[in-house]
Amino acid sequence: MADPRAFLGVKARKAKPAPPSAPIEWPRADPAALAAFDPSSKVCCMNCGPASGDPRTRAERLFLCDDC
Repeated sequence: MADPRAFLGVKARKAKPAPPSAPIEWPRADPAALAAFDPSSKVCCMNCGPASGDPRTRAERLFLCDDC
């Protein structure tokens, strides 16, 4: 095992900040088609809850989900 005193003059590297990620482009539904959609006609089986920053309503998420 190395002598711990051997590392006294060594400084830890500073962490580089992560580059900013690109904003998520949420797919949006056609307003006319969404107005005609009945959310009670579809049952969610894929946990289609809102993500942080998701501007869509529950009905719009259900309408756009291909798995529900």
